Amino acid sequence: MKKNEIIITYLSNTGFMLTDGQTKILVDGVHTEQALNFSPIPEKIINKIINGVEEFSDIDFLIFTHVHKDHCDLKKLCEISNPNIKIILPELDENNKSYMKEALDFLPNPISYLNSGYGEVTVIEAGNIKIKAARTYHDGIKYHNTVNHFSYLISAADQQILFMGDAESGNSTIIDWLRNETIDTVCINFTEISQEKGRAFISEVVNPQLVIACHIPLQQHDKFHYRERAVENVSKYSGSLTKVHVCLEIMETIFI
Repeated sequence: MKKNEIIITYLSNTGFMLTDGQTKILVDGVHTEQALNFSPIPEKIINKIINGVEEFSDIDFLIFTHVHKDHCDLKKLCEISNPNIKIILPELDENNKSYMKEALDFLPNPISYLNSGYGEVTVIEAGNIKIKAARTYHDGIKYHNTVNHFSYLISAADQQILFMGDAESGNSTIIDWLRNETIDTVCINFTEISQEKGRAFISEVVNPQLVIACHIPLQQHDKFHYRERAVENVSKYSGSLTKVHVCLEIMETIFI
């Protein structure tokens, strides 16, 4: 890798692996169930992640925006073989606590459960990496009070990368958090590009050099032609947006 270069590898939905050559972080990188028409991470890749082999050796962090099944599989997480991987999860709700907390407690891995309030930022530092975690509203009013959701701003190699997860973009909570941050890259749900509020958030609040559009199903799961719509919307609104990379294939890599 070049100095100050970051490699981002797309895993599925909002799942990514980020590395600067020293530290390796997976965001929403362990999920195995198909939810609606969104794609799981293929079994072959999940097995590599769980066993820490090939490109997934020496993972430092597994972090999750929330525990919806297209972002986090708690049962599969309990199979992680490397006890040194640090796990960061939003605090589990009562349903998840009742059937998973005990199993997670048996993991030798250090687990941090995030429970900070809106407007607070939790900072986690490890070597050359800084992770800022902030509670954000899951998109969709029905999820506002039912889902513990966090977005992450990761600093590495003199860059800052924002991982939105399923965060709602148009509310004051996330705007207040990010308004004074310099953000180089944002990984964001592709539907934000089709919405005026989403485009305004990208250009006026985040103002990145690169937009990575994600949460797009693989071809075999794309019942509603999201892939086609994602590409069309990027082309349609290219004049009002910075450079956009549309994630369509598992394990594609982006150099930033």
